[in-house]
Amino acid sequence: MRKLIAFFRRFRVFLVFIMLQLFALGSYFSLVQYPRTKFFNTSNELSGTLLEWEREITKYFYLDEANREVIAENAALSRRIPKNYISVDSKTAIIDDTIHHLAYEKLPATVINSTYQHKNNFFTIDAGSLKGVEKKMGVVSSEGAVGIVYDVSDHYAVVKSMLTKTINISAFVKGSNAHGLIKYLEHDPRRVKLTGISNDIRIKKGARIFTRGSGGYFPQGILIGKVEDKEAIEGKPLWDITVRLEQDMRKLRYVYVLKNIHQKELEELEGQYEDLQ
Repeated sequence: MRKLIAFFRRFRVFLVFIMLQLFALGSYFSLVQYPRTKFFNTSNELSGTLLEWEREITKYFYLDEANREVIAENAALSRRIPKNYISVDSKTAIIDDTIHHLAYEKLPATVINSTYQHKNNFFTIDAGSLKGVEKKMGVVSSEGAVGIVYDVSDHYAVVKSMLTKTINISAFVKGSNAHGLIKYLEHDPRRVKLTGISNDIRIKKGARIFTRGSGGYFPQGILIGKVEDKEAIEGKPLWDITVRLEQDMRKLRYVYVLKNIHQKELEELEGQYEDLQ
């Protein structure tokens, strides 16, 4: 008690000063309109900023879940797109279950591991045989074709990337309709080569390259990339065509596995003529 009394005696002037300051400030903000408004506006602005930060952080944590929902919804909507169907009756163009059969089904998946710096590159997706994924199914992103399923387990699948020397996807050039094979020949994750096109065919820079549909891996017309450069191969009547991929394989995250409903029919038919080649 004596120490408390001694404390007040020692700092009585300072304590009185603080009390008078608080009284003066309280009276000022209560009686004068502008400072009071400014004070509350500043407080509201600070609270609003903090709430905005909270919303942004919350959105970030739920972004991956939202993206999964979007690709699942896109897969469902793709079943209603006319180009994913084949016509049973060639005389009609009306979409109806009785006259059209689904040609390709999309199975959504997420890339959980990938490479892009090797001669042969692969990526792993979180969808396997239990979700209907099988070997030799084509894989696409929202940007274009990205690979072909190489191996499958119950819950995962390994996909042979476009950045693989042995992928050999059949493709055509829009405008000229010249077709060749996509080959990965360099350590460049943004570029591949389009081989086998005669140099007497006019090829424009910037022309878009699409899948041809051979082998049943992809439907015809899936974007691959654009012609970035071309030059005649010395000693051969062919173009050396560089294609810039539409999908940056270094940023690949969400994909769709394409299930060809008529794949077995195609393989059985073409398999009868393998000995004649």
